[in-house]
Amino acid sequence: MPSAALVRSVTVVALLLCVGACRQAPAAAPATAAAPASDVSKEIAALKAEIETLKGKSPSASVAMADVGFHWSNLWFAGQAGNWPLATFYFNEARNHVRWMTRINPNPKGPDGMPVDVKSIFDGVDTSTFAAVKAAIDKKDGKEFETAYRGALESCYSCHKAVGRPYLRPTIPKSLPQTIITLDAKATWPQ
Repeated sequence: MPSAALVRSVTVVALLLCVGACRQAPAAAPATAAAPASDVSKEIAALKAEIETLKGKSPSASVAMADVGFHWSNLWFAGQAGNWPLATFYFNEARNHVRWMTRINPNPKGPDGMPVDVKSIFDGVDTSTFAAVKAAIDKKDGKEFETAYRGALESCYSCHKAVGRPYLRPTIPKSLPQTIITLDAKATWPQ
């Protein structure tokens, strides 16, 4: 099975080739005209260099997951405060950042060294325990929210274990992450 880096590289090359073809769309060129081999080699070398540059600019999966932790912690406190619109916001942000992480590293190696399909794992979590959290938020039901939130943490931990990181144990947050957003649903101006 190809490595995530190889899949990303091939995807970037294909994308760059498509973009280049769209930009350069030559007018009717003679059918017999072909680029000299040296030009093709230079273009391939330039694409390889660009791929390495892009890889160096890409965030790691841990960056996306740090965002997930921030949003999921804020979600807890928004739900505890009964600020359901804010809870919806943090839920959506956490969910979107998990999806981002699955695009950054879709197949990390598991404890056995084999790739783990984290997108498929998250698809299952998304339609089960995450869906239960969203349903509780939509109902504005604090008790159901707490139960669903705990269930989602268990699902998250299952994924952590699947990718060989059992030491990443999610928990109910004890204190609000540093944020400049008030949880007070009745606030009309910054406090």
